[in-house]
This record gives sequence, C-alpha cells and structure tokens, in this order.
Amino acid sequence: NVEQLSELDSSTATLILASPAETDGSVVPGRTMLADSCPWDYRDENCGYDGPPVADEFDKPTSDPKKDKCSHCMKGCKMRNNLVNAGFF
Repeated sequence: NVEQLSELDSSTATLILASPAETDGSVVPGRTMLADSCPWDYRDENCGYDGPPVADEFDKPTSDPKKDKCSHCMKGCKMRNNLVNAGFF
C-alpha cells in the first residue's frame, strides 16, 4: 500500500510504502492477526492437544472432562505444555 508521495519531479516519483502489518485490521491471507489470542479450536488438528483435562476457559485447574476448555490464551497452552502448537503471532 502507498502511504504517501515523498518526492515528485518530471521523471521520478518517490513513494513511501506502508507495511501491511502497520495498518489497522491487518490480515494474513484469510486470517485476522490478534496478539495473544489463539485461533485454533481446542483439541483439533491445529491445536494438537490430546492429553488429560487441565483447566477451564478461565485457566483454573480442573480434572473434570466436562469443564476442560481452552482459554485461547498463552497461559492455557503453557498449562498443557503445548506451546509448540499455539497459534499466536
């Protein structure tokens, strides 16, 4: 994206370009970039976690499979020892 025209003469135009990451609402093809928020569905192929219940959606420890949910925060991945599959930017 062109951010602004820097210089202009009869033979040359100098433009300042904007990085896609510098604009509001930046997206990686097909995906909105959100810092510290994992987009993966809990226990799907992207998440990859298949261990025992660990925590609820507020990262409070639980061993109850019905309460075991993902907070989509880094703390939840750390609690599950699953940072390698986390979808953070």
